[in-house]
Amino acid sequence: MTYRVFLLSVLVFSMNCNTIIRTDARCVCKQWKLAFECASDWDCAWNSNTKVCEQEECSSIKNQSICSADEGCQFRDGKCENFTKCEDLKGKTINECRLMSTNCRESNGEHCLPNTLERKCDKFINEGECLQGQDGFCLWEDSKCILWSNCQQAKQKTQCQKLPQSCDWSETLKICIQKECSEIDHEYDCIAVQLEPNSHLYKVCEWNHILKQCEQSIPDALTFDTCASNTLQAYHWSSSNASEGFCEQCLSPNVQKPSPKHCLCQSIETQLDCQQNQTCTWRDGSCLEKACYQIDPPQACIQLDHCAWFANACVEFTQCENYKAFSNLECQSINKKCLLSDTLETCTSLNLECNAHKTDDKCNGSKNSKQQLCYWDEKINICQVWTQCSQQQQATYCEFSGACFWNGKCEQIQCSLLNEQSCNHYLAAPDSKQWKYCMLNGETCQDLKSENLSKEECYALSYGISTWTSSECQMCKFPDPDNFTKILTYIGMIIIAML
Repeated sequence: MTYRVFLLSVLVFSMNCNTIIRTDARCVCKQWKLAFECASDWDCAWNSNTKVCEQEECSSIKNQSICSADEGCQFRDGKCENFTKCEDLKGKTINECRLMSTNCRESNGEHCLPNTLERKCDKFINEGECLQGQDGFCLWEDSKCILWSNCQQAKQKTQCQKLPQSCDWSETLKICIQKECSEIDHEYDCIAVQLEPNSHLYKVCEWNHILKQCEQSIPDALTFDTCASNTLQAYHWSSSNASEGFCEQCLSPNVQKPSPKHCLCQSIETQLDCQQNQTCTWRDGSCLEKACYQIDPPQACIQLDHCAWFANACVEFTQCENYKAFSNLECQSINKKCLLSDTLETCTSLNLECNAHKTDDKCNGSKNSKQQLCYWDEKINICQVWTQCSQQQQATYCEFSGACFWNGKCEQIQCSLLNEQSCNHYLAAPDSKQWKYCMLNGETCQDLKSENLSKEECYALSYGISTWTSSECQMCKFPDPDNFTKILTYIGMIIIAML
């Protein structure tokens, strides 16, 4: 079937010491690691044999509302089927089309039309159609349809109740007001509140079982059974074991943890080592670099500065500003030069100093001019250079630092702490450029000593940072970008002096 297309962007930032989550979409099925999380997602089904959450086939969905809400499905002739195109659906009215597919919220009077042709709120001329336009949820007011921008615009209780996640009707004041966690009376309603109609920003709520009241919370404080539900399925439990792990953001599947550069193709002398490097190909007795379009997967693609992983393919890198992303982690997984821009929707190559960032969505995961990672100090609400793992309070950025792991708090990685699957390499500190390497000795992860590896073990067991040269395993040498910058600066000074 055609899978639902998700725009995975989940940003977290501090606002007056309260954590707000931005949820432009939800986790995809394969990101649910617990069976009950998978079961709570109507689009997914738990495979009890493989213990994996899989996308539900359209043909197995019986509920019309669930079917029509899935971008990969359409409801036609009383059954759910794979989505084809809007023009295949016979809907004389907008509401008829909406009941068949979320992709088709417009009609020409005979058949449905795609959302790109959907009218904006102010173009609807009758109240029955004034529900949702291309610009968002609509509201019928003073005999015209308008974009719903704040709760107070709703003058009637029935209108106010159409957006229960954002608005609440005050029986005392007889007005529609912005909803708050503290005003939710029942545990089953204590999930999250939308900051305003049509906003992507939500406050996370959590039920206080001692005080029997709903309170504002943060994702890191949520438990395995509230992680997904209280973040509107924008977060998931990090472990397949409910008694372990933490509540983490569902990032784009393309987001990669940082990794050291592999040996350059031209420095590899043996065919065996060359064939193990996913950016290289062996031809005519030499190890040569592949073209970007020949490289897969993304981890290999972003090893090369002139390549970018975008739209599920390795392409020639142009400039950071040409790529759309919603977090620093996503931008750096397109190309290591890229960071999140001020628009929070595209990347940029501009490196600001850490203290220039005023919110933690711009701060966490960004790098300064010295390529040092930044972190948001939640105690004083300031962005600073990240020097120690313990400074980071957000689990996701801790895990994706390359130097740290989350164990209830952010801690420094050491070989002895790694299991068999993760026994490879780590950074000596969040602000360090020095990589430490590990290798398995039986079932124990220990520091790597590449000089002890054989010809067959050299490249593979050193994770691509060493290659066999004539008679021994040697660590590859890479150009130091800092030294290169210094050389260019020195040359520039000489030229200026000559002028």
